[in-house]
Amino acid sequence: MKNKNHYQEAPEHYLLCYNTTCGKAKTCLHQLVACAGINKDAIVECVNPAVNEGENCTYYQQDHIVQMAYGMKQTFKKVLACDITSMRSTLITYFGNGSYYARRNGEKAITPAEQEYISSVFRDYGYAEGATFDSYKDEVEW
Repeated sequence: MKNKNHYQEAPEHYLLCYNTTCGKAKTCLHQLVACAGINKDAIVECVNPAVNEGENCTYYQQDHIVQMAYGMKQTFKKVLACDITSMRSTLITYFGNGSYYARRNGEKAITPAEQEYISSVFRDYGYAEGATFDSYKDEVEW
């Protein structure tokens, strides 16, 4: 088990779970954050144990480290001018305007699934190597 500091990085208002009888409790972020005792709010949102019993909890979030990416400025330097507007439009349609720019500017982490989507857009436009990102950091995928 990781230390309590590991779970202090949980997003604000992270959904908690207090179902200690769940078979996946030892590896679920919702349970681990709840048990870490770091949340001192008077009112919290939590999973109703009566709704998600057994091994198929809809809210299960595995506690594992993934490689998050930050920023897309460098990868667009390799793109031909004739492709930039269309590629950017495709990504804005997928992420939304504000979310796209937060990711492009390195203000918001790009998850592994999002990295794959972005790379697929680059490949669709003929950039066989896909996308590369400005920096990478190993962290929890909340």
